[in-house]
Amino acid sequence: MMSQLAFSAGAVTAAMELGRRLGIGRVNPVVLHTSQHVSIRLLPTSLVARAVRDDAQSLARLRRELSVGQHLAVRRAPCVRLAAAVPPGPHFSDGFAVTFWEFVSHVPADEANAEHTAHAAAALNRVHQALADFPSKLPNFGVKIDQCHNVLQARSALPALPPGDRQFLLSVYSSLRTALDQLPVRHVPILGDAHLGNVFITSDGALWNDFEDACLGPREWDIGFLPEPELATFEPLNRDALVVLGYLRSLCVSVWCWALADIPEKREAAEYHLGHLREQASAGRIP
Repeated sequence: MMSQLAFSAGAVTAAMELGRRLGIGRVNPVVLHTSQHVSIRLLPTSLVARAVRDDAQSLARLRRELSVGQHLAVRRAPCVRLAAAVPPGPHFSDGFAVTFWEFVSHVPADEANAEHTAHAAAALNRVHQALADFPSKLPNFGVKIDQCHNVLQARSALPALPPGDRQFLLSVYSSLRTALDQLPVRHVPILGDAHLGNVFITSDGALWNDFEDACLGPREWDIGFLPEPELATFEPLNRDALVVLGYLRSLCVSVWCWALADIPEKREAAEYHLGHLREQASAGRIP
């Protein structure tokens, strides 16, 4: 399997090659983010290239992200825009699929900053409203939850995850999935991966970014990261679903991050969410 360092380097090479093909000219690439995709600023332009592996699953998510981004732009939702200077894509080079977006001058959202979370919540509510009439088919949010379960069941996957912790997460998954199946939840178009890491705080307010996980699911899946004062924006809410989905989200984040445990900040996040779930289970709070 390709290391994260090699993945990032390959993504940069692909983005620069595509830039040359599109007539952007010589650029200085700066990696902004690396995870399941790599985001690369192409200085001195205002373009950001987002690169993923060119495989069937990644390509489907990428095409969905473009479609959602176009829809949100038409609805004037508070979100990052697709590139205007070049065709946004998808473009293909050396095993990578790449899309192009506009760079946004911003500061990262800080969960300790009440103003940031308030702006993020208000912007997310507007994004939900804009997605309400999204015309294309979206996957069910449960697909990614079940994918996490499949990864946990594969003993060769997640080599950094200790066996005892794997069994604990499998047990938690089983309990939470049973609890979720008993709750009446309404499925609507949502972002699917809403958290403060996907929010840009700009001079014009909060802008949402990263639409590759857009799906049909309960709004409670998207808003579990928000503090209590901001939840009022999304009433009426199913509070029981909010609790169960919050734990499920923590479980999924832990699994996704264990898969990238060679990246220090991902390992830290994986251990944090695992510890949080153990703490909640010990206190008898997990259904």
